[in-house]
Amino acid sequence: MSLIAEALNHPAEAYKNKHYTISWALVIITILINSVFEPILRHFFSVSSPEIDFLNMLKITGFGTLSYIIICFAFWVVCKCFGSETTFIDHLSAWGISYFPTALCSIVVSITEVFFFLFWNNTILGMLLNIVFVAVLLWKVVLYFIYLKDFAGLMKWRFFAAFIIMGIIILIMAVLNGYVGLKTPVL
Repeated sequence: MSLIAEALNHPAEAYKNKHYTISWALVIITILINSVFEPILRHFFSVSSPEIDFLNMLKITGFGTLSYIIICFAFWVVCKCFGSETTFIDHLSAWGISYFPTALCSIVVSITEVFFFLFWNNTILGMLLNIVFVAVLLWKVVLYFIYLKDFAGLMKWRFFAAFIIMGIIILIMAVLNGYVGLKTPVL
């Protein structure tokens, strides 16, 4: 439990300490929310999905895992180009610590898609949902800043250049994640 508290309260230290267990647990939970939880929720509470497609679950799980590996590889290449000393394995073991907001977003997206009728024409619930999405997005951006600055060790113009290049890569990968069926990008 102290590792989770460290990852939430002190992400810079959690990145540097390379907590493999927390990092991979968050990545796996996020992927499983996208690939297993959402289809099961849709099956039991939605009329549009009478049967569970296990092959699609495996496909989405594979794409989620591949997406995580690709984004870590992109971080490593971009950070390496700007002078970072971190290895690919370091990126692979640390970036997952930023997945608390991604997992939360996956849960919210799954629930709102299945129970969309609760949010339809309801101003208060719609506003609360928007606040949650904006808060999660800002949280992820803050973790992204901390990651590039404190974990990858990029400063000044190198930080801003890596931030812009990785931002473009993240946007491209988010589109590709949506194309292959991941409702919440595994980035």
